[in-house]
Amino acid sequence: MRILARYILKEFLPPFIIALICFTLMLIFNDLFRLTKLFVQKGVSPLYLIELLIYVMPATVVLSLPMAMLVAILLALGRLSTDNEIVAMKAHGIAFHQLMLPLLAVAAVLSIVDLVLIDHALPQANRAYASLQRDIRRHKPAFVLEEATVMKELENEGKLWMYEFMDVESGRMQDVKIWDNIWSGRPRFSHAQEASLGFEDGRAMLTLYDGLTYEPETSNLDDFRITKFQQQQLALQLTEDLERSAFQNQNPRSMRISQLKAFIGTLRSTLHTSTNQDYTRQKIRSAEVEYHKKFSIPFACLALGLIGVPLGLMVKQGGRMLGFGIGLAVIVVYYLLLQVGQNGGINGMLPPTLAMWLPNIVIGVFGIGFTFWMIAEGKIRAWRDRDSKVPLVVR
Repeated sequence: MRILARYILKEFLPPFIIALICFTLMLIFNDLFRLTKLFVQKGVSPLYLIELLIYVMPATVVLSLPMAMLVAILLALGRLSTDNEIVAMKAHGIAFHQLMLPLLAVAAVLSIVDLVLIDHALPQANRAYASLQRDIRRHKPAFVLEEATVMKELENEGKLWMYEFMDVESGRMQDVKIWDNIWSGRPRFSHAQEASLGFEDGRAMLTLYDGLTYEPETSNLDDFRITKFQQQQLALQLTEDLERSAFQNQNPRSMRISQLKAFIGTLRSTLHTSTNQDYTRQKIRSAEVEYHKKFSIPFACLALGLIGVPLGLMVKQGGRMLGFGIGLAVIVVYYLLLQVGQNGGINGMLPPTLAMWLPNIVIGVFGIGFTFWMIAEGKIRAWRDRDSKVPLVVR
């Protein structure tokens, strides 16, 4: 049994390493191209680009680990099936579960590794990424500017803003729109002809020129008070003493599992006293979805392992390429279900628990079904051949 396990793992390891590197590079290319374009346009040092990519790496590896494991199982077993080694093993009395157990053990280990990455490495990397990005914005305010795009960096503070285009000669932003107090139920809207972005006293300042401000009246929310201004300033950094080493991002993705659980409890306790209960409920759903996601993605290794072993043993002709194609198809289905479940959980269409565990349940059920089918097929074949006898040749 130990010899068989070592042999199977020896076949599994090389394609797993290659697949992990390939999937990680594929997933990180999008961030690489986006950040490279942004850094070239804004003139930021490439050293910051390298540091940001390092911080992105844990989030990428967390997703690529289950994908690489599935493809490696299919390639390893596909090679054994194509070379008739599986047939030889069965002829020597090796049962299906003896082939399956070593790979499921590896899947369980990888699930634990992925869970550790999500609970430890990923939150620290996300906080470091947000902190570094915030430092860059403080010293290079133009880093955040994108024409005709709503800027959401201050969304948690209740501010959104955008501009249509940049005047090449003056260097000022044109047709600037700002939404303030968006979560209070009494939003304020400002529209300026021009604006400039500067850096004063350790924070970025947006200076507005020639505009109007629309504020709801205190007595009647349907009426607005219009104020005209020639110049007005908006601080993009509301906290002046933010230090990169002490920065703590309140994004659920940047929290550990225990912190996220406490955060959800805090949100639930403040739900009844919240001035905007719909927004608080949405934050609770988003946090719960992220909480269950931290468990469901690591255990995708087990779900994909359950379906990968029987699928790999079914591959006869085509070997590795057929196994690779099947692996990609299963991966696409899994992450499509994950995205659908995540959107459904955040929007309240599905309970957060079901929303995040739905891909594992679907893939796992199919995997168990294929496993029982493989076991039953072997027993049926043995039952059919029970009366067959080896012909005796007498000379």
